[in-house]
Amino acid sequence: MSRFLSLFSILTIFVLFSGCAYFQKKDEPPPLPPIEEVKPPLTMKGEYFKSFPWSELQSPKKDGNDPETMTVTVKEGETLDSIAETMMGNPSLAGGLATYNKLSSPNSISSGEKIVIPYPIIGVKSQIMLKAKGVKAFSEPQNYGTPFKKGDEYKLRFETNVNGNLYVFRKGVKGVAMLYPAQLKKGKRNKNPEPLMRDSEKVTAYDPVMIPIGKTGFAYNPKNAGDMLYIFLSLRKIAELEDLKTKPTMKVEDIEDVMHRVKEGEIKSDPPLRLLRTSDPSEVIGFTLNIDG
Repeated sequence: MSRFLSLFSILTIFVLFSGCAYFQKKDEPPPLPPIEEVKPPLTMKGEYFKSFPWSELQSPKKDGNDPETMTVTVKEGETLDSIAETMMGNPSLAGGLATYNKLSSPNSISSGEKIVIPYPIIGVKSQIMLKAKGVKAFSEPQNYGTPFKKGDEYKLRFETNVNGNLYVFRKGVKGVAMLYPAQLKKGKRNKNPEPLMRDSEKVTAYDPVMIPIGKTGFAYNPKNAGDMLYIFLSLRKIAELEDLKTKPTMKVEDIEDVMHRVKEGEIKSDPPLRLLRTSDPSEVIGFTLNIDG
């Protein structure tokens, strides 16, 4: 009898363990990796490619692994002219696109062929113009670093290769001031002033911005030696800098926060030029300059 009870106990324990194993929650498969967000292609305009430096670009990679380009597959009925117009905003860029892709001619493409399109380069040319005491006219634009003398006047000159949004700040001993766009000033007679051209951050490709406007420039004062400029350019408005227009006082930290967004390593510096290859219209060129070198 005791042997029967022992056998029954063993069977009972076996059944219980088997039942637990049966009803045990099955192993769940590992979670799927997050879907990578694919950045939509930049809506390009022909103006972004004006005077495009085709000869300075590296040979195209048609495997799609070049972050500075995008690759398209030619569809039935497409021509290089139509691709240049659709993807770059200007059919006249087909010749440069053919050379870049090492095609014998702009007409020598066929359905299914891969065409590599470089992302546009946006840039700022920053220069300064001097006028010595007793001289009537300002000098031709020159690079920063020219020595100043007491009594000199100077103007800041900025030129972009795109229609975009430019912001210029000056940092000195007394704090930070916005030079461009000029802040709107309200008065008793002008409570809601209409923006002037200089009040907007908008810039037009190859149309220089002069600061200050007018016949006179800034008077150089040795006490202000070391004053620094912060320059930003983007194809879109920079919200953080737009907010500064309405603030009575500005902090360097506000500007530095935007500077941290700048892809510094991807900006080519070749004074007086600062260039950025961009695939996103919200990307920002940002850099600093010492006014007196």
